[in-house]
Amino acid sequence: MSFLELPLELRLIIYEHAAVEGAAVTIGVCELTGKGADIVHRVYGDERAPLPGLPPNHEPAVISTYSSRLLSVSDPARVDASSASSPALHHSTLSSLLLLNHQTNAELSTHFRPKNNKDTSLFVQYPLGLHVFKTKCPDLIQHARSIHIAGSCPKPTSQSDLDHLDQLAGLVSTTLAKSPRFPIEKLEARIYFPGENSYPRVWDDSSPASVILRNVCGGFIDMEVARGRHGTGVYVSVRSHPDNKRVISTVWRRLVEGDHGQPSCGDWAVDKQWPEWNSEFTPSSPLP
Repeated sequence: MSFLELPLELRLIIYEHAAVEGAAVTIGVCELTGKGADIVHRVYGDERAPLPGLPPNHEPAVISTYSSRLLSVSDPARVDASSASSPALHHSTLSSLLLLNHQTNAELSTHFRPKNNKDTSLFVQYPLGLHVFKTKCPDLIQHARSIHIAGSCPKPTSQSDLDHLDQLAGLVSTTLAKSPRFPIEKLEARIYFPGENSYPRVWDDSSPASVILRNVCGGFIDMEVARGRHGTGVYVSVRSHPDNKRVISTVWRRLVEGDHGQPSCGDWAVDKQWPEWNSEFTPSSPLP
């Protein structure tokens, strides 16, 4: 007996067990390297097309595990275009089932209501990972217990840079507004601002830290600002408050990086304890 010959009630039970995500999903982009012909085939071969909104020679990546490399600022993820592997795109189980065939799609759309199994931590590269999240896998928000954002924030130079801020604002509002559609336990963002004089940009209206603060209705908001010679790091941690009160604390630290024997510039953006995280706020270790 084939799967589609089983009673509908039994198939719905199987769908319920199948539509569960893993402990971590990482969302970002990879730069394509190698010969020009290989890059063109990687982007356009087999009826593929580049994802609008990404820089040339970049492809989206959605990985069903934690990948610090995909989040890295100092050593961004790259893929050899001559590699035989296909683009690293993970689709949620539910979205894959919807694409299986017409009957499965109809059954899921009409009869199936997935359980709210908020067990997955989403790790999102900033800023392009937000675009990939919105366009390729928005349904993953239904499974999110926490969201962790990491990346670099150069000074905005185009409309696409502002679009990323709108996507961030929408994500925060969806998960941490007064009556969020998809509530989560915690959102944290570790954003690196490159440049010796980058500190003032932390508080600009176009700063992701400012966007998060504007779109959080209430909660425990803890901020750390790490200032260094080569750049500034901002860590924002937001947890829901039972009474929707807004409680904010901020500390300043020294950021040591970029010189001989020190971490590379931007390493700070990726938390060394990830994919592990605490539901409470955990301050960074003091720097020497």
